Amino acid sequence: MAKPKYTFLWGDWQPTYTLDWNIDNFTEYRKFPWNQVDNIIEISENQQIMCFHSKKDIENDIERGKLFLNSKFRKNFLINLKKDYKNHWKYFKELKRINWKTKSNDKLFKAFIKAMDNCSKIISYFRATQQEGTHCIIEELKKIYKDDANTLIMSPKKDLVIKESEDWQKLVLGNFSKKKILDHAYKYPWTVMSHSTVEEAIKTLREKYQYDKEKIVLKDYNKEKEELAKKQNKILSKNNKGKKLVRFVQRLNLSRMEVKSCWAGTDFYIMPLMKEIAKRSSENADDLYKYYTVEEIKALLKEKKISYEDKRKRDDCFVLLWKNGKKQFFSGKEAKKVAKEELDELYLLEQKDEIKGLSANSGRCIGIARILNANNVEQTRKFRKIFKKGEILITQMTQPNIMDIASKAGAIVTDEGGILSHAAIISREFGVPCIVGTHFATRLIKNGDKIEVDANKGVVRKKK
Repeated sequence: MAKPKYTFLWGDWQPTYTLDWNIDNFTEYRKFPWNQVDNIIEISENQQIMCFHSKKDIENDIERGKLFLNSKFRKNFLINLKKDYKNHWKYFKELKRINWKTKSNDKLFKAFIKAMDNCSKIISYFRATQQEGTHCIIEELKKIYKDDANTLIMSPKKDLVIKESEDWQKLVLGNFSKKKILDHAYKYPWTVMSHSTVEEAIKTLREKYQYDKEKIVLKDYNKEKEELAKKQNKILSKNNKGKKLVRFVQRLNLSRMEVKSCWAGTDFYIMPLMKEIAKRSSENADDLYKYYTVEEIKALLKEKKISYEDKRKRDDCFVLLWKNGKKQFFSGKEAKKVAKEELDELYLLEQKDEIKGLSANSGRCIGIARILNANNVEQTRKFRKIFKKGEILITQMTQPNIMDIASKAGAIVTDEGGILSHAAIISREFGVPCIVGTHFATRLIKNGDKIEVDANKGVVRKKK
């Protein structure tokens, strides 16, 4: 059997157990159209994960996107999404009330498994709203509305990112309070994604509070949304042929962040649970996040730790391969060998002076590139202090917790994403050039490079 050809899909800093639940929905929830995927490789190097899907699976995802042109499918999709979203947050509230010290090892693991299962289920909807899943419906809107399509797909309603920003503005205008900071994290848990302890999460939010106390620029989101609604209503008053599709895509924009609040917020809500597991096993809490798969966490509760040598191997390279219905893990030299065999030139990239992507917001900018690895907590803290206005932000994906950084960027370039991605949306709000879906900008551009972002043509060029 010929080996599959792959395409880069996403990159991020995430706990190792993410590799598990990101794959498990392809078996547990395979009836969901966008979970019928057969070949994936996920590579973790120093906890920075890169995920590649086979080209065949990507093509099938685009074909499945035709389902969104069916009104009955759209209606059922939103009904099921709303139900699973509510169930996920219901479980968050249950987790918050539990005293883990009183629970047996078996109950600790069952609670952890339920959290992972919820992530597997909810991520399915997020996958459907990615570039491949929405390709057909976006192309249909472009046929109907031409250049106005980009204006229409933005929601005239406030999403969770804006609501969080408004609440954060109010919080920063007041005196510092640890309780207010924690309450904010519980309401918007994705803001402290990829932290391993509550203490670390509070430290991050405290530093952000102190920074924003001096630097914050208040925004009137109501005015922005009112102006957007007027533009959209003017366009639709002249041509309402695709109005139902427009409203659905606008709803998907809101839903993407709702879904993300679930899987990206799970890290925060299971911190007390993970702390108790670490305590009982005498394992370092950070290492629990960095190195352990789901099954290894179960073994850890039976006092079976990962060795120091294996941890170092996983720092070097750790691979999860989902192929022909089978999930396999590899580490160290063996992992690198598997990555090279599966990915060929995608693993060891040839250097280029020009990188192509998808234009998410037009414009042109020349400036200094700054590479920010998505969800790298320590790097983000430093970035907040050193990133200068007008510099070009290069990242795997923009996260809602770096809005203050992104707002200063002269342009934004991301490895992943499409027209509905967070980077695409905020670039239009900030009015800066943006190119998404370059796949390898963070690997081909070096920190400090002088580059040109030509978002009119979807091209990033290195300048001498």
